[in-house]
Amino acid sequence: MTNSPLLLFINFSNHPSSGWDEDQMAQAKRYGHVVDLPFPQVDPMMASEQVRQLADQCVKDILEMGDEAGMTVHVMGEMTLVYHVVTALKQHGVCCVASTTERIATEANGTKVSEFRFVQFREY
Repeated sequence: MTNSPLLLFINFSNHPSSGWDEDQMAQAKRYGHVVDLPFPQVDPMMASEQVRQLADQCVKDILEMGDEAGMTVHVMGEMTLVYHVVTALKQHGVCCVASTTERIATEANGTKVSEFRFVQFREY
């Protein structure tokens, strides 16, 4: 008898799932058990090679969290690091998603306020 892999949804972003609304959490749970992994700060002065090395370490950390076959990773953060992480994870057969939002802008007393409402996860 073969055990199927634990389905895991890794939130690799700077937005902990504890702050998500009900809809976003429900959609994430469709992919599996939700686990947060903070996205690292990326120094804007980092050389491209340093970003690639950081990406390699992030991918290693992510792959150690579970079975690649049962893993979905929500990747949101600094764009060049996102690119390298998503590219490497996809080479391992890992599903990667981004969150999409609807921007709602209102103006009150001359101040513009933007609210972002979660819409869906979209695969990279």
